[in-house]
Amino acid sequence: MSKKILIKISGKIINPDNPSLIKSYADIIKNLHSQGYRVAVVVGGGKYARNYISSAKALGLNDAQADMIGIEIARVNALLLALAIGDDSYTPIPRSIDSILTAWSTGKIVVVGGLQPGQSTAAVAAVVAESLGIKTILYATDVDGVYDKDPRKYSDAKKLDIVTIEQLKEIVSQRFEAGGYELLDSVALQIVKRSCIDVIVFNGIEPQNVYKAINSSIGTRIKPC
Repeated sequence: MSKKILIKISGKIINPDNPSLIKSYADIIKNLHSQGYRVAVVVGGGKYARNYISSAKALGLNDAQADMIGIEIARVNALLLALAIGDDSYTPIPRSIDSILTAWSTGKIVVVGGLQPGQSTAAVAAVVAESLGIKTILYATDVDGVYDKDPRKYSDAKKLDIVTIEQLKEIVSQRFEAGGYELLDSVALQIVKRSCIDVIVFNGIEPQNVYKAINSSIGTRIKPC
């Protein structure tokens, strides 16, 4: 595996409810950095972003405005992780591709939240990886990988070790309203396919699984090309 990796961490994992998980991820990311890995991280907004988005909609805000609020929450989660990492991490949290490129040029760990309305943090992870020439995304979420159907609804759902983009499009139902994104949306899929970026989806509730994901010994590999 290349020494450049992007770790996409669900907001279900990185949020103020989970300080011990944040500390564990900070330590692991610092350790990878010390081993010579160039690391970028994209953090989701999780339930707090969804709560703010729901409140925004109840106030009559449109999807773009609600998305902007959700993005800010993802950035707060990202800042929480970046500060836990310490001096090896770049701050302030970049808010655009240009600022991400500037941050990356320092050689520090770059932690990002959301970027713009209408774009999930999965899509952010894909476009950041593409912009930085990273060919591997480690996608830490709360499931063990990609299943042939929703494992929360179907007890006979089977985990897939390898899945193509085309297969994934058939499996994952997409929703595009603010706060309603699924595992990988169509924008993320398009970017990883055109730039041939491998995505390893794995259960990140156990932070040490990051090391297994680097070795492709856990989760599901989304094969883009």
